[in-house]
Amino acid sequence: MDVDVLIAGYGPTGATLAALLGRRGWRVAVIERAPAIYDKPRAITADHEALRVFQQIGIAEQVLASAVPHPGTDFVGLQGQVIKRFYPAPPPHALGWIPNFMFVQPELEATLRDAIARDRLARVLLEHELVGYEQSPDRVRARLRRVDPGHEGEEIVAHARYLVGADGASSAVRRQMAPAIEDLAFDEWWLIVDAWIQGPVQLPERMRHYCRPSRPGTYIVGPGRLRRWEIKILPHERPEMFHDHEAVWRVLGEFVDTSALVHCRTAVYRFHALVIERWQDGRVFLAGDAAHQMPPFMGQGLCAGVRDAFNLAWKLDGVLTRRLPESLLQTYGPERKQHVRTVVAHTKAFGLIIGELDPDAARERDRRLAEELRSGRAETIRQRFIPGLETGLIARGTDGRPAPGAGDLLVQPWVRETDGPWRRLDDVLGAGFAIVARRADDLAALEEDTIGFCRSIGARIVLVGAQCQTVSLPGAGVLCLEAREPLLDHWFDALGASALIARPDRYVYGAADGPTGLRALLLGLMARLGDDPRNPGNC
Repeated sequence: MDVDVLIAGYGPTGATLAALLGRRGWRVAVIERAPAIYDKPRAITADHEALRVFQQIGIAEQVLASAVPHPGTDFVGLQGQVIKRFYPAPPPHALGWIPNFMFVQPELEATLRDAIARDRLARVLLEHELVGYEQSPDRVRARLRRVDPGHEGEEIVAHARYLVGADGASSAVRRQMAPAIEDLAFDEWWLIVDAWIQGPVQLPERMRHYCRPSRPGTYIVGPGRLRRWEIKILPHERPEMFHDHEAVWRVLGEFVDTSALVHCRTAVYRFHALVIERWQDGRVFLAGDAAHQMPPFMGQGLCAGVRDAFNLAWKLDGVLTRRLPESLLQTYGPERKQHVRTVVAHTKAFGLIIGELDPDAARERDRRLAEELRSGRAETIRQRFIPGLETGLIARGTDGRPAPGAGDLLVQPWVRETDGPWRRLDDVLGAGFAIVARRADDLAALEEDTIGFCRSIGARIVLVGAQCQTVSLPGAGVLCLEAREPLLDHWFDALGASALIARPDRYVYGAADGPTGLRALLLGLMARLGDDPRNPGNC
C-alpha cells in the first residue's frame, strides 16, 4: 500500500484530518484497531471553531442538525449560590456559527466517516494496528497487523510520505517516538455517568458545576434526553468501587432522582493535564490525545484535536503540492503545543475551583468569586478563554511579540458577490491563503513581485465592502464581496487596520493599515516561506 499520508487512529482527530486531506486530493489511509464506532457518548460539547473546520469538510450543517446550542454554565457554591458563570458569546457570531453546541459523539463520528467514504482517494482499514515504522529521507515504512478474527496476526506494509499518530492516549506512534511528556500537575479520578431521562424530574436548565467539598460534581445537558454527570471520586474512595452499578447509582442519587433515569454509560476516568514535548519526528507527527490530554471542564478536548488536524492538514497540503517549503511543517508542534498549554491551564484552574475539598478554602473561594461576579470583574464569556496563536507562522513586531491582529481567528461574515446568494466567507475564499482588504487603494499598490508570490502560494485576493471596479491588478484577479454584517469592519476598526493576510486555517498572519503596511506584511511572509517554494525560507 502506497499513500501520501497514513493516519493511525480513526477517532474525531484522525477522521477530521483524513477528511480535510481527502478533499484536497491526497491519497490517505486510516488504520483503526476497533471494528466500529464506539456506540456510547464520550465527548459531548464543542465550539464554533470546530464547526468552522467541519464547514471545510462540508458537514457542519449536518453536525448541527442533531445537536443543540450550549445553554451556559453556572458554578454554585456551598450554599447553592451562583459564584461564577460562563455563557456562550452572544450574536453576532464571530465565526459564522453558534459559539458552543452539544452533540452525541457516535453521531458526529458517523457523519465524519460518511464524508470520508465519499472520497475515492481515502482508504480505511478497520481492525488493524500499527506495529512499528521506519523512516527514510522521503518516506515512512509502516508495518500494520490485522486484529480481526480469522486473519489475526497477518501483517501488511504501508509506504507513506507522512505518518500521523492520532491513535489516542495510549498511542503506538508516540510509544515508538518516545518524546518527553510535560505533566501540568492535574491528576484526579472522576466518575462519568450518562443517562437518558425517562420521566418527570427536576433538573437545572443550564449546566451546573456543584462546587461543594462534600462531593464536587458537574451536570451536563446533552441533546434530547441525554444527560451527563461528572462526579469527583473522593480521597477515601477507590476507583474500582464504581465498577458496581449500585454504588454508581447511590452516588448519582446525591445529584438527581435516579428513578427518572435510564442508564446509558458509566466510566471511571483519570483526568490528566499533559502535553507532549515533541510533536514531530521527521515525517512522523502526533495529534489529538496522542499529543495532549486535558480535564473536561471547558469541553475543549475534541476541539483541540480538531485544531491539530486543521493546522497539520493545510501545512501537509502546501508541502505536498510544493507550493510551501517543507520547513513549514516544523511550525505545527510549536503552534499547537503553546495553544494547548494555555487552554489546559485555564481548564485546570476551573477544575481546581470545582474540586476544592477543604470547606474553609471553599468558603473563601465562594466569597472571592461572588464578589468578582457582582463587580463585573469576572469574565463570563467562555470563548474569551480560548487564545489565538502565540508562536509560529504569524507576523511579529519589533519587540518579538505577535503584531496587532496576528494570531487572531479571522471573523466570518456572510458575504456575496454582486447580487449572488449570501454565503459564509470561508466558502468563498476556498482552502488557501487570502489577502483581504476593505480599501481598493491597499490592493492597487501591490506590485508584480508580491502578486507573483500570492499566485505561487495559491492566495486569493479579496476586497470586502468597497467599489471593486476601481481595482486593477496585472496578472491577478480580485474577488469583490459585499458583507451582510459589519463583523470585519469592526475587527479592522479595533486594530486601526484596513487589510490582512489570512492563513488557510483562517488564523490571521498579520494586519496592516494602508498599502505600505500590506506590502511589508507580504514581504515578511515571503521571507518566512521563501519567495521560491523550492528554496525554503526559515519558517
